[in-house]
Amino acid sequence: MPFTSLSLGGILRPLMKPSHGILGVACLLLLGMGCTHSRITNLTPANLPRNTTGFYPVEMIWENNTHTLRHESVKPMVMVGTQVYPMKRTPLVTNRWETLVPVPAEASELRYRIKVNWEYNAVPVPDANSQRSEEFLLRISDN
Repeated sequence: MPFTSLSLGGILRPLMKPSHGILGVACLLLLGMGCTHSRITNLTPANLPRNTTGFYPVEMIWENNTHTLRHESVKPMVMVGTQVYPMKRTPLVTNRWETLVPVPAEASELRYRIKVNWEYNAVPVPDANSQRSEEFLLRISDN
């Protein structure tokens, strides 16, 4: 059985008949948009031992499959109440981010969210988007 490949033109040609005009255009739009997603995965443990510095690491992975994403524009942050702590990209993994967040010595927990702002290419000019996580809880133990 010989190998045959389907070209995009071969798939779309039947949809471009005049009787299928609107359906064809709708299918082309759906094909062009595709399924995009973005996801924040918190890598911070739920419990950490108290340390002498008072700073605790918050780490996350951010996945986004948007083809028009402007990678240099990605700006994640940790939000604690009204305070914002910018995150920095880790050296060897392009979608992993981290920062240190201060926790007062008398506090036994930290409630925080992670927010990611980014830009993507759009017509006529780039546009912006953001994603915010649910609230996370970090418990600080005195062991």
